Amino acid sequence: MNYRPNFNLAAFDSLESQQKRLSLLCKTAEIGEWSYVFSTDFTVWSDYLYDFYELDKDFECAELLQSTQLYQGSEKEKMQALIAHVTATKKERSDDFMIVMQDGRVKWHTTTIHPILDAYGEITGLYGIVQNITVRKNSELDLQRMAYVAEKTNGIVMITDPEKKIIWINNSFEEILGYRSEEVIGLDPAAFLQGEETSAETIREIARSLRGGGTFSGEILNYTKSGEKIWLYLNIAAVYDDAGKLINYVAVENDITVIKTAEHRLQKAMEKERELNRFKTQFVSLASHQFRTPLATIRSSIDLLDLRMESAGLNASFIEFFQKHKAIMAEETTRMTELMENILDIGRIDEGKIELTKKHLPFRQFMDAFVQSNVEPNEQQRKLDYHFDAPDCIVNIDEIVLRNVLRNIVSNAFKYSEGKQAPEMTVKLQDGVYLITVKDYGIGIPEKDQAFLFQSFFRASNAKVYPGSGLGLMIAKKLITLHGGDISLESRAGSGCTITIQLPV
Repeated sequence: MNYRPNFNLAAFDSLESQQKRLSLLCKTAEIGEWSYVFSTDFTVWSDYLYDFYELDKDFECAELLQSTQLYQGSEKEKMQALIAHVTATKKERSDDFMIVMQDGRVKWHTTTIHPILDAYGEITGLYGIVQNITVRKNSELDLQRMAYVAEKTNGIVMITDPEKKIIWINNSFEEILGYRSEEVIGLDPAAFLQGEETSAETIREIARSLRGGGTFSGEILNYTKSGEKIWLYLNIAAVYDDAGKLINYVAVENDITVIKTAEHRLQKAMEKERELNRFKTQFVSLASHQFRTPLATIRSSIDLLDLRMESAGLNASFIEFFQKHKAIMAEETTRMTELMENILDIGRIDEGKIELTKKHLPFRQFMDAFVQSNVEPNEQQRKLDYHFDAPDCIVNIDEIVLRNVLRNIVSNAFKYSEGKQAPEMTVKLQDGVYLITVKDYGIGIPEKDQAFLFQSFFRASNAKVYPGSGLGLMIAKKLITLHGGDISLESRAGSGCTITIQLPV
Protein backbone atom coordinates (compact mmCIF):
# COMPACT_ATOMS: atom_id res chain seq x y z
CA MET A 1 0.00 0.00 0.00
CA ASN A 2 1.31 3.46 -0.92
CA TYR A 3 1.14 6.38 1.51
CA ARG A 4 1.44 10.09 0.98
CA PRO A 5 4.65 11.58 2.41
CA ASN A 6 2.78 13.56 5.05
CA PHE A 7 0.47 10.69 6.08
CA ASN A 8 0.89 9.83 9.79
CA LEU A 9 0.44 6.06 9.88
CA ALA A 10 1.03 5.85 13.65
CA ALA A 11 -1.71 8.40 14.35
CA PHE A 12 -4.04 6.67 11.87
CA ASP A 13 -3.49 3.31 13.57
CA SER A 14 -3.72 4.63 17.13
CA LEU A 15 -6.42 3.26 19.42
CA GLU A 16 -8.14 6.66 19.61
CA SER A 17 -8.19 6.97 15.81
CA GLN A 18 -9.51 3.43 15.40
CA GLN A 19 -12.25 4.09 17.94
CA LYS A 20 -13.33 7.27 16.14
CA ARG A 21 -13.43 5.48 12.79
CA LEU A 22 -15.31 2.55 14.31
CA SER A 23 -17.86 4.95 15.82
CA LEU A 24 -18.38 6.64 12.45
CA LEU A 25 -18.73 3.28 10.69
CA CYS A 26 -21.29 2.07 13.23
CA LYS A 27 -23.32 5.27 12.95
CA THR A 28 -23.24 5.14 9.15
CA ALA A 29 -24.28 1.49 9.08
CA GLU A 30 -26.81 1.98 11.91
CA ILE A 31 -25.10 -0.72 13.91
CA GLY A 32 -24.57 -0.50 17.65
CA GLU A 33 -22.84 -2.82 20.07
CA TRP A 34 -23.01 -3.60 23.77
CA SER A 35 -21.18 -5.82 26.21
CA TYR A 36 -22.07 -7.24 29.59
CA VAL A 37 -19.60 -8.76 32.10
CA PHE A 38 -21.06 -11.23 34.59
CA SER A 39 -18.43 -10.68 37.31
CA THR A 40 -19.03 -6.93 37.55
CA ASP A 41 -22.71 -6.93 36.50
CA PHE A 42 -21.75 -4.03 34.24
CA THR A 43 -23.21 -3.17 30.83
CA VAL A 44 -21.69 -0.72 28.35
CA TRP A 45 -23.17 0.61 25.06
CA SER A 46 -21.63 2.11 21.98
CA ASP A 47 -22.77 5.67 21.14
CA TYR A 48 -25.17 4.60 18.40
CA LEU A 49 -27.42 2.68 20.79
CA TYR A 50 -28.24 5.85 22.75
CA ASP A 51 -29.33 7.42 19.44
CA PHE A 52 -31.33 4.37 18.39
CA TYR A 53 -33.20 4.08 21.69
CA GLU A 54 -33.40 7.90 21.96
CA LEU A 55 -32.03 7.89 25.50
CA ASP A 56 -29.68 10.26 27.33
CA LYS A 57 -26.04 9.28 27.74
CA ASP A 58 -26.49 9.01 31.53
CA PHE A 59 -29.12 6.28 31.14
CA GLU A 60 -28.26 3.07 33.06
CA CYS A 61 -27.86 0.58 30.19
CA ALA A 62 -28.60 -2.51 32.26
CA GLU A 63 -32.07 -1.16 33.11
CA LEU A 64 -33.35 -1.07 29.49
CA LEU A 65 -35.86 -3.92 29.86
CA GLN A 66 -36.89 -3.07 33.42
CA SER A 67 -37.17 0.72 33.47
CA THR A 68 -38.52 1.52 29.99
CA GLN A 69 -41.59 0.53 28.00
CA LEU A 70 -39.67 0.21 24.74
CA TYR A 71 -40.04 -3.59 24.70
CA GLN A 72 -43.66 -4.57 25.26
CA GLY A 73 -45.32 -7.93 25.91
CA SER A 74 -43.89 -10.76 23.85
CA GLU A 75 -40.99 -8.63 22.56
CA LYS A 76 -39.63 -8.27 26.09
CA GLU A 77 -40.07 -12.00 26.74
CA LYS A 78 -38.39 -12.81 23.41
CA MET A 79 -35.34 -10.65 24.29
CA GLN A 80 -35.06 -12.29 27.73
CA ALA A 81 -35.31 -15.72 26.07
CA LEU A 82 -32.57 -14.82 23.56
CA ILE A 83 -30.22 -13.75 26.36
CA ALA A 84 -31.00 -16.90 28.35
CA HIS A 85 -30.44 -19.14 25.30
CA VAL A 86 -27.00 -17.71 24.48
CA THR A 87 -25.99 -17.86 28.15
CA ALA A 88 -27.08 -21.50 28.44
CA THR A 89 -25.76 -22.82 25.11
CA LYS A 90 -22.67 -20.56 24.79
CA LYS A 91 -23.57 -20.10 21.11
CA GLU A 92 -24.35 -16.92 19.23
CA ARG A 93 -27.94 -16.28 18.21
CA SER A 94 -29.93 -13.59 16.38
CA ASP A 95 -33.51 -12.39 16.35
CA ASP A 96 -35.61 -9.44 15.17
CA PHE A 97 -37.33 -7.15 17.66
CA MET A 98 -39.89 -4.36 17.62
CA ILE A 99 -39.76 -1.43 20.04
CA VAL A 100 -42.36 1.27 20.62
CA MET A 101 -41.17 4.83 21.24
CA GLN A 102 -42.89 7.23 23.67
CA ASP A 103 -44.66 9.02 20.82
CA GLY A 104 -45.98 5.74 19.37
CA ARG A 105 -43.43 5.33 16.58
CA VAL A 106 -42.32 1.77 15.89
CA LYS A 107 -38.71 0.78 15.31
CA TRP A 108 -37.25 -2.58 14.37
CA HIS A 109 -33.82 -3.99 14.98
CA THR A 110 -31.89 -7.21 14.74
CA THR A 111 -29.90 -8.25 17.78
CA THR A 112 -27.10 -10.81 17.52
CA ILE A 113 -25.67 -11.96 20.86
CA HIS A 114 -22.27 -13.64 21.14
CA PRO A 115 -21.03 -15.42 24.28
CA ILE A 116 -17.69 -14.20 25.65
CA LEU A 117 -15.68 -17.22 26.78
CA ASP A 118 -12.51 -17.42 28.85
CA ALA A 119 -9.52 -19.67 28.14
CA TYR A 120 -11.34 -22.59 29.74
CA GLY A 121 -14.47 -22.20 27.66
CA GLU A 122 -16.49 -20.75 30.53
CA ILE A 123 -18.87 -17.92 29.70
CA THR A 124 -17.87 -14.62 31.32
CA GLY A 125 -20.17 -12.19 29.55
CA LEU A 126 -22.15 -11.32 26.47
CA TYR A 127 -21.43 -9.21 23.39
CA GLY A 128 -24.30 -7.93 21.29
CA ILE A 129 -24.61 -6.27 17.89
CA VAL A 130 -27.78 -4.29 17.21
CA GLN A 131 -28.72 -3.16 13.69
CA ASN A 132 -31.54 -0.82 12.91
CA ILE A 133 -33.78 -2.57 10.35
CA THR A 134 -36.79 -0.26 10.65
CA VAL A 135 -36.63 0.81 7.03
CA ARG A 136 -36.55 -2.75 5.74
CA LYS A 137 -39.45 -3.78 7.94
CA ASN A 138 -41.69 -0.84 7.23
CA SER A 139 -41.03 -0.14 3.55
CA GLU A 140 -42.75 -1.83 0.64
CA LEU A 141 -40.64 -1.01 -2.38
CA ASP A 142 -40.94 -2.36 -5.88
CA LEU A 143 -37.82 -3.70 -7.59
CA GLN A 144 -37.30 -0.64 -9.79
CA ARG A 145 -37.16 1.77 -6.88
CA MET A 146 -35.06 -0.66 -4.84
CA ALA A 147 -32.61 -0.92 -7.71
CA TYR A 148 -32.40 2.86 -8.01
CA VAL A 149 -31.79 3.34 -4.29
CA ALA A 150 -29.40 0.40 -4.15
CA GLU A 151 -27.32 1.88 -6.99
CA LYS A 152 -26.71 4.99 -4.89
CA THR A 153 -25.75 3.26 -1.66
CA ASN A 154 -22.26 2.33 -0.50
CA GLY A 155 -23.50 -1.01 0.80
CA ILE A 156 -23.61 -4.19 -1.25
CA VAL A 157 -27.06 -4.89 -2.75
CA MET A 158 -27.97 -8.03 -4.62
CA ILE A 159 -31.30 -9.26 -6.05
CA THR A 160 -31.93 -12.91 -6.89
CA ASP A 161 -34.80 -14.89 -8.35
CA PRO A 162 -36.78 -17.39 -6.23
CA GLU A 163 -34.11 -20.04 -7.01
CA LYS A 164 -31.46 -17.72 -5.53
CA LYS A 165 -29.80 -17.01 -8.89
CA ILE A 166 -28.45 -13.45 -9.17
CA ILE A 167 -30.39 -11.14 -11.48
CA TRP A 168 -28.94 -7.77 -10.38
CA ILE A 169 -26.07 -6.30 -8.33
CA ASN A 170 -25.16 -2.71 -7.59
CA ASN A 171 -21.84 -0.95 -8.19
CA SER A 172 -20.72 -1.49 -4.58
CA PHE A 173 -20.89 -5.24 -5.17
CA GLU A 174 -18.33 -4.86 -7.95
CA GLU A 175 -16.16 -2.37 -6.05
CA ILE A 176 -16.08 -4.25 -2.74
CA LEU A 177 -16.12 -7.88 -3.85
CA GLY A 178 -14.31 -7.45 -7.18
CA TYR A 179 -16.79 -9.33 -9.40
CA ARG A 180 -18.25 -7.70 -12.51
CA SER A 181 -21.94 -8.03 -13.22
CA GLU A 182 -21.46 -10.27 -16.26
CA GLU A 183 -19.41 -12.72 -14.16
CA VAL A 184 -22.11 -13.41 -11.58
CA ILE A 185 -25.53 -12.97 -13.22
CA GLY A 186 -27.30 -16.33 -13.17
CA LEU A 187 -25.09 -17.77 -10.40
CA ASP A 188 -25.95 -18.71 -6.83
CA PRO A 189 -23.87 -16.31 -4.68
CA ALA A 190 -22.98 -19.13 -2.28
CA ALA A 191 -21.08 -20.83 -5.11
CA PHE A 192 -18.36 -18.18 -5.30
CA LEU A 193 -18.62 -15.95 -2.19
CA GLN A 194 -18.37 -18.64 0.49
CA GLY A 195 -15.16 -20.46 1.36
CA GLU A 196 -13.58 -23.02 3.65
CA GLU A 197 -13.87 -20.82 6.76
CA THR A 198 -17.45 -19.72 6.13
CA SER A 199 -19.59 -21.05 8.97
CA ALA A 200 -21.65 -24.06 7.91
CA GLU A 201 -24.07 -23.29 10.74
CA THR A 202 -24.62 -19.76 9.38
CA ILE A 203 -25.34 -21.20 5.93
CA ARG A 204 -27.90 -23.59 7.42
CA GLU A 205 -29.42 -20.78 9.50
CA ILE A 206 -29.86 -18.63 6.37
CA ALA A 207 -31.69 -21.49 4.65
CA ARG A 208 -33.90 -22.15 7.68
CA SER A 209 -34.76 -18.46 8.11
CA LEU A 210 -35.66 -17.95 4.47
CA ARG A 211 -37.85 -21.06 4.48
CA GLY A 212 -39.55 -19.99 7.69
CA GLY A 213 -40.09 -16.24 7.62
CA GLY A 214 -38.52 -15.13 4.37
CA THR A 215 -35.90 -12.97 6.11
CA PHE A 216 -32.45 -13.35 7.59
CA SER A 217 -30.12 -10.97 9.41
CA GLY A 218 -26.67 -11.89 10.64
CA GLU A 219 -22.96 -12.02 10.03
CA ILE A 220 -21.22 -14.16 7.46
CA LEU A 221 -17.60 -14.58 6.38
CA ASN A 222 -17.26 -14.28 2.60
CA TYR A 223 -14.35 -13.98 0.17
CA THR A 224 -13.59 -11.37 -2.47
CA LYS A 225 -12.54 -12.30 -6.00
CA SER A 226 -8.90 -11.89 -4.96
CA GLY A 227 -9.38 -14.38 -2.10
CA GLU A 228 -9.37 -11.87 0.77
CA LYS A 229 -11.66 -12.55 3.71
CA ILE A 230 -14.46 -10.06 4.27
CA TRP A 231 -17.01 -10.01 7.07
CA LEU A 232 -20.47 -8.90 5.96
CA TYR A 233 -23.57 -8.10 7.97
CA LEU A 234 -26.24 -9.62 5.77
CA ASN A 235 -29.93 -8.73 5.54
CA ILE A 236 -32.03 -10.87 3.19
CA ALA A 237 -35.72 -10.22 2.61
CA ALA A 238 -38.16 -12.10 0.43
CA VAL A 239 -40.33 -10.00 -1.92
CA TYR A 240 -43.87 -11.22 -2.68
CA ASP A 241 -46.42 -10.03 -5.20
CA ASP A 242 -49.99 -9.06 -4.33
CA ALA A 243 -51.04 -12.69 -4.58
CA GLY A 244 -48.44 -13.75 -2.04
CA LYS A 245 -46.16 -15.43 -4.58
CA LEU A 246 -42.39 -15.20 -4.02
CA ILE A 247 -40.80 -13.21 -6.81
CA ASN A 248 -37.37 -12.19 -5.51
CA TYR A 249 -34.88 -12.13 -2.67
CA VAL A 250 -33.14 -8.84 -1.90
CA ALA A 251 -29.85 -8.96 0.00
CA VAL A 252 -28.26 -5.87 1.57
CA GLU A 253 -24.76 -6.39 2.91
CA ASN A 254 -22.52 -4.08 4.91
CA ASP A 255 -18.80 -4.59 5.29
CA ILE A 256 -18.14 -5.06 9.05
CA THR A 257 -14.59 -6.36 8.72
CA VAL A 258 -13.29 -3.43 10.78
CA ILE A 259 -15.81 -4.18 13.52
CA LYS A 260 -14.95 -7.88 13.56
CA THR A 261 -11.24 -7.05 13.69
CA ALA A 262 -11.85 -4.74 16.63
CA GLU A 263 -13.99 -7.42 18.28
CA HIS A 264 -11.18 -9.95 17.86
CA ARG A 265 -8.66 -7.52 19.35
CA LEU A 266 -11.02 -6.81 22.24
CA GLN A 267 -11.42 -10.53 22.90
CA LYS A 268 -7.65 -11.04 22.93
CA ALA A 269 -7.19 -8.04 25.22
CA MET A 270 -9.82 -9.37 27.61
CA GLU A 271 -8.14 -12.78 27.66
CA LYS A 272 -4.79 -11.15 28.46
CA GLU A 273 -6.38 -9.04 31.19
CA ARG A 274 -8.02 -12.08 32.76
CA GLU A 275 -4.72 -13.95 32.72
CA LEU A 276 -2.92 -10.97 34.26
CA ASN A 277 -5.56 -10.66 36.96
CA ARG A 278 -5.22 -14.35 37.81
CA PHE A 279 -1.45 -14.01 38.07
CA LYS A 280 -1.75 -10.84 40.15
CA THR A 281 -4.22 -12.44 42.54
CA GLN A 282 -2.05 -15.52 43.01
CA PHE A 283 1.10 -13.47 43.54
CA VAL A 284 -0.52 -11.04 46.00
CA SER A 285 -2.10 -13.88 47.95
CA LEU A 286 1.23 -15.71 48.23
CA ALA A 287 3.11 -12.56 49.22
CA SER A 288 0.49 -11.63 51.82
CA HIS A 289 0.65 -15.05 53.45
CA GLN A 290 4.44 -14.82 53.56
CA PHE A 291 4.26 -11.44 55.32
CA ARG A 292 2.01 -12.70 58.07
CA THR A 293 4.67 -14.72 59.89
CA PRO A 294 7.35 -11.97 60.17
CA LEU A 295 4.71 -9.44 61.22
CA ALA A 296 3.49 -11.74 63.96
CA THR A 297 7.12 -12.29 65.04
CA ILE A 298 7.75 -8.55 65.21
CA ARG A 299 4.67 -7.97 67.37
CA SER A 300 5.66 -10.85 69.65
CA SER A 301 9.22 -9.51 69.97
CA ILE A 302 7.91 -6.04 70.87
CA ASP A 303 5.80 -7.54 73.65
CA LEU A 304 8.76 -9.59 74.95
CA LEU A 305 10.99 -6.50 74.99
CA ASP A 306 8.28 -4.64 76.89
CA LEU A 307 8.16 -7.34 79.56
CA ARG A 308 11.95 -7.38 79.77
CA MET A 309 12.08 -3.61 80.22
CA GLU A 310 9.98 -3.79 83.36
CA SER A 311 12.54 -6.02 85.13
CA ALA A 312 15.77 -4.64 83.68
CA GLY A 313 16.07 -1.69 86.07
CA LEU A 314 16.69 0.82 83.29
CA ASN A 315 16.45 4.57 83.84
CA ALA A 316 13.18 6.38 83.31
CA SER A 317 14.30 8.41 80.29
CA PHE A 318 15.30 5.30 78.34
CA ILE A 319 12.04 3.56 79.25
CA GLU A 320 10.10 6.63 78.03
CA PHE A 321 12.14 6.61 74.79
CA PHE A 322 11.49 2.90 74.32
CA GLN A 323 7.76 3.21 75.00
CA LYS A 324 7.47 6.00 72.40
CA HIS A 325 9.09 3.93 69.66
CA LYS A 326 7.35 0.77 70.77
CA ALA A 327 4.03 2.51 70.11
CA ILE A 328 5.22 3.52 66.64
CA MET A 329 6.34 -0.04 65.85
CA ALA A 330 3.08 -1.49 67.14
CA GLU A 331 1.02 0.97 65.10
CA GLU A 332 2.97 0.29 61.89
CA THR A 333 2.85 -3.50 62.27
CA THR A 334 -0.90 -3.28 62.89
CA ARG A 335 -1.30 -1.15 59.79
CA MET A 336 0.82 -3.59 57.77
CA THR A 337 -1.24 -6.52 59.04
CA GLU A 338 -4.47 -4.74 58.09
CA LEU A 339 -3.04 -4.05 54.63
CA MET A 340 -2.21 -7.72 54.14
CA GLU A 341 -5.69 -8.73 55.30
CA ASN A 342 -7.24 -6.25 52.87
CA ILE A 343 -5.18 -7.65 50.00
CA LEU A 344 -6.17 -11.20 50.91
CA ASP A 345 -9.83 -10.10 51.08
CA ILE A 346 -9.57 -8.71 47.54
CA GLY A 347 -8.16 -12.01 46.33
CA ARG A 348 -10.92 -13.98 48.03
CA ILE A 349 -13.62 -11.70 46.58
CA ASP A 350 -12.18 -11.92 43.05
CA GLU A 351 -11.98 -15.69 43.30
CA GLY A 352 -15.54 -15.92 44.65
CA LYS A 353 -14.36 -17.42 47.93
CA ILE A 354 -16.14 -14.93 50.20
CA GLU A 355 -19.62 -16.06 51.16
CA LEU A 356 -21.94 -13.68 52.96
CA THR A 357 -23.57 -14.86 56.17
CA LYS A 358 -26.84 -13.00 55.91
CA LYS A 359 -29.59 -12.71 58.45
CA HIS A 360 -32.82 -10.75 58.72
CA LEU A 361 -32.86 -7.82 61.14
CA PRO A 362 -34.48 -4.38 61.56
CA PHE A 363 -32.34 -1.91 59.65
CA ARG A 364 -32.84 1.02 62.02
CA GLN A 365 -31.65 -1.06 64.97
CA PHE A 366 -28.51 -1.99 63.02
CA MET A 367 -27.80 1.62 61.98
CA ASP A 368 -28.48 3.09 65.45
CA ALA A 369 -26.07 0.62 67.04
CA PHE A 370 -23.41 1.37 64.43
CA VAL A 371 -23.60 5.15 64.92
CA GLN A 372 -23.43 4.86 68.72
CA SER A 373 -20.22 2.83 68.53
CA ASN A 374 -18.43 4.93 65.92
CA VAL A 375 -17.05 8.29 66.99
CA GLU A 376 -13.88 10.05 65.93
CA PRO A 377 -10.86 8.03 67.19
CA ASN A 378 -8.82 11.00 68.47
CA GLU A 379 -9.00 13.82 70.97
CA GLN A 380 -11.76 15.62 69.05
CA GLN A 381 -14.24 12.76 69.60
CA ARG A 382 -16.72 14.19 67.07
CA LYS A 383 -19.95 12.28 66.60
CA LEU A 384 -21.86 11.74 63.39
CA ASP A 385 -24.78 14.09 62.71
CA TYR A 386 -27.15 11.18 62.18
CA HIS A 387 -30.70 11.12 60.76
CA PHE A 388 -32.76 8.00 59.95
CA ASP A 389 -35.43 9.55 57.69
CA ALA A 390 -37.04 6.34 56.43
CA PRO A 391 -39.46 3.58 57.43
CA ASP A 392 -37.84 0.77 59.39
CA CYS A 393 -37.72 -2.35 57.21
CA ILE A 394 -36.34 -5.82 57.73
CA VAL A 395 -33.18 -6.30 55.66
CA ASN A 396 -31.22 -9.44 54.80
CA ILE A 397 -27.54 -8.54 55.28
CA ASP A 398 -24.22 -9.84 56.51
CA GLU A 399 -24.04 -7.74 59.66
CA ILE A 400 -20.27 -7.97 60.11
CA VAL A 401 -19.46 -7.21 56.46
CA LEU A 402 -21.81 -4.22 56.24
CA ARG A 403 -20.55 -2.84 59.56
CA ASN A 404 -16.95 -3.01 58.29
CA VAL A 405 -17.92 -1.24 55.05
CA LEU A 406 -19.64 1.58 56.95
CA ARG A 407 -16.77 1.84 59.43
CA ASN A 408 -14.30 2.30 56.58
CA ILE A 409 -16.37 5.07 54.97
CA VAL A 410 -17.08 6.86 58.27
CA SER A 411 -13.43 6.68 59.38
CA ASN A 412 -12.44 8.30 56.08
CA ALA A 413 -15.02 11.04 56.66
CA PHE A 414 -13.53 11.79 60.08
CA LYS A 415 -9.91 11.49 58.88
CA TYR A 416 -10.20 13.81 55.89
CA SER A 417 -12.31 16.45 57.68
CA GLU A 418 -10.24 16.86 60.85
CA GLY A 419 -11.03 20.14 62.60
CA LYS A 420 -14.12 20.74 60.46
CA GLN A 421 -17.85 20.35 61.00
CA ALA A 422 -18.82 16.80 62.01
CA PRO A 423 -19.73 14.46 59.11
CA GLU A 424 -23.41 13.78 58.46
CA MET A 425 -25.03 10.38 57.99
CA THR A 426 -28.58 10.11 56.65
CA VAL A 427 -30.71 7.10 55.74
CA LYS A 428 -33.60 7.32 53.27
CA LEU A 429 -35.78 4.75 51.49
CA GLN A 430 -36.45 5.16 47.77
CA ASP A 431 -38.09 2.62 45.45
CA GLY A 432 -37.29 -0.29 47.75
CA VAL A 433 -33.65 0.74 48.19
CA TYR A 434 -32.06 2.19 51.32
CA LEU A 435 -29.81 5.17 50.50
CA ILE A 436 -27.11 5.55 53.17
CA THR A 437 -25.34 8.89 52.68
CA VAL A 438 -22.14 9.95 54.48
CA LYS A 439 -21.21 13.59 53.87
CA ASP A 440 -18.10 15.30 55.23
CA TYR A 441 -16.80 18.87 55.00
CA GLY A 442 -13.14 18.03 54.53
CA ILE A 443 -10.50 18.28 51.83
CA GLY A 444 -12.67 16.79 49.07
CA ILE A 445 -11.39 14.93 46.02
CA PRO A 446 -10.05 16.54 42.81
CA GLU A 447 -12.27 15.82 39.80
CA LYS A 448 -9.39 14.24 37.86
CA ASP A 449 -8.97 11.59 40.59
CA GLN A 450 -12.60 10.60 41.10
CA ALA A 451 -12.82 8.06 38.26
CA PHE A 452 -10.05 5.97 39.86
CA LEU A 453 -11.07 5.97 43.53
CA PHE A 454 -12.56 2.47 43.43
CA GLN A 455 -9.37 0.96 41.96
CA SER A 456 -6.70 -0.92 43.91
CA PHE A 457 -4.07 1.18 45.73
CA PHE A 458 -5.28 4.47 44.23
CA ARG A 459 -5.29 7.50 46.51
CA ALA A 460 -6.37 11.04 45.68
CA SER A 461 -3.51 13.42 44.92
CA ASN A 462 -4.40 15.66 47.89
CA ALA A 463 -4.60 12.77 50.39
CA LYS A 464 -1.00 11.54 50.30
CA VAL A 465 -0.17 13.15 53.67
CA TYR A 466 -2.84 11.03 55.38
CA PRO A 467 -2.15 7.37 56.24
CA GLY A 468 -3.96 4.83 54.10
CA SER A 469 -3.56 1.99 51.61
CA GLY A 470 -5.97 2.95 48.84
CA LEU A 471 -7.90 -0.32 49.23
CA GLY A 472 -10.81 0.61 51.50
CA LEU A 473 -13.22 2.00 48.92
CA MET A 474 -12.45 -0.77 46.44
CA ILE A 475 -13.18 -3.49 49.02
CA ALA A 476 -16.29 -1.61 50.17
CA LYS A 477 -17.66 -1.47 46.62
CA LYS A 478 -17.01 -5.17 46.04
CA LEU A 479 -18.72 -6.15 49.30
CA ILE A 480 -21.73 -3.90 48.68
CA THR A 481 -21.99 -5.39 45.18
CA LEU A 482 -22.18 -8.84 46.77
CA HIS A 483 -25.20 -7.50 48.68
CA GLY A 484 -26.80 -6.51 45.36
CA GLY A 485 -26.13 -2.80 45.97
CA ASP A 486 -23.78 -0.11 44.77
CA ILE A 487 -21.65 2.83 45.96
CA SER A 488 -21.39 6.23 44.32
CA LEU A 489 -19.38 9.35 45.10
CA GLU A 490 -19.77 13.10 44.66
CA SER A 491 -17.03 15.54 45.61
CA ARG A 492 -15.15 18.70 44.82
CA ALA A 493 -11.65 19.59 45.99
CA GLY A 494 -11.84 21.69 49.14
CA SER A 495 -15.60 21.21 49.56
CA GLY A 496 -15.94 17.82 51.15
CA CYS A 497 -17.16 14.48 49.87
CA THR A 498 -20.46 12.59 49.77
CA ILE A 499 -20.57 8.79 49.62
CA THR A 500 -23.91 7.10 48.92
CA ILE A 501 -24.53 3.40 49.46
CA GLN A 502 -27.52 1.83 47.73
CA LEU A 503 -28.74 -1.23 49.63
CA PRO A 504 -31.82 -3.08 48.38
CA VAL A 505 -34.40 -4.05 50.99
